[in-house]
Amino acid sequence: MIRRGRFALNLFSLAFAASLSGGVQAQASDPYIAKQLSSAVRGNLFMRLGYTSISVDNKSGDAYDVTGPVVTTQDLRDAAARGDALDASDPLSPANFDIGAETGSIYADYIGLFANAVDQVGGGLGTPRGVKAKVGNAATVTMSLGYWLTDDHTWVAEAYVLAAPLTVKTSGAGTTYGGRPNGLAGKEIVRTKMLPPLVSFGRYFGAKDNWFRPYLGLGATYAIFFDTKTTGVYDDYVGGRSTAKLKNAVGAGPFVGFKARINDDWHVSMSVGQIKIKTEATLTTYNTQFQSGDRVLQDYSEAVNGQIRLAEREADSQFVTKLMKLVAMDRGGKDLGTYVRKQDQSLTNTIFNISIGRSF
Repeated sequence: MIRRGRFALNLFSLAFAASLSGGVQAQASDPYIAKQLSSAVRGNLFMRLGYTSISVDNKSGDAYDVTGPVVTTQDLRDAAARGDALDASDPLSPANFDIGAETGSIYADYIGLFANAVDQVGGGLGTPRGVKAKVGNAATVTMSLGYWLTDDHTWVAEAYVLAAPLTVKTSGAGTTYGGRPNGLAGKEIVRTKMLPPLVSFGRYFGAKDNWFRPYLGLGATYAIFFDTKTTGVYDDYVGGRSTAKLKNAVGAGPFVGFKARINDDWHVSMSVGQIKIKTEATLTTYNTQFQSGDRVLQDYSEAVNGQIRLAEREADSQFVTKLMKLVAMDRGGKDLGTYVRKQDQSLTNTIFNISIGRSF
């Protein structure tokens, strides 16, 4: 029976190819081919229209800087030296600080301890430690095309040939050095669309005409991500307009379910399966700038935050803003530049599908 089913499947493929090339009439003119298509292909072909939901359990790695930290301790020290040498007429000069310092190394006085604190957290200010992500659930309407590989309708192959794109939302997660939720926790940071083409191969148990037949199979998917965008919340946190990309991923896993017969032509089916995939997010931030009061600064260590609070309390309330402008000047620009971050994601997708099917 398996050989016969394969022969029928080959005929189905031939007929489908012919239809695409405009050769349907030529094929149908041969009574032998027409007979084979009618008895073998149509009797083993079915289509299902259903609703598919995906529940995601993800394990997120920490986001990490690919291009290095936005600001290094050496950047801070160089900027302090530049600032202390400015003419009093310059808006960034210590003469225009809240304390109105006329002379002295005011920048350097505060940068010394500040830079030492930054050294303790990796030597730079970039992506804070512990920034993770949580992927949300999604659902869509799907249509599948299936084919019985044996005449007793035991072995089956099925492909989901049409689906509305899934909209997947990702929220921030993770904790700071002090163990409290970071500035992105619980907030939507990335939104993407996904097409999850799915194929399955499995076996139905019981006789062909039984009204209820359990199912066991294996499914495989190639997750295609597109139209991926960051949110304003994320852009504000990292200090500039950002873009995001997600790497497409392949996965496979087991499925179980059943088929309930309504009549010779119609049936309902349900299946649930689990597929694991691994992907990588690449996030690029342009025209980066850190300013006093930015949430990202509060997610560094308490030592770093303590020095920021000290400088903005005792010297100038916009100390960080002015310091970062000096760093940009040292680099010959108006901002801190373009930075790339990556984050690994391991996703366990529980896929639930309920559908109504029609045999041909």
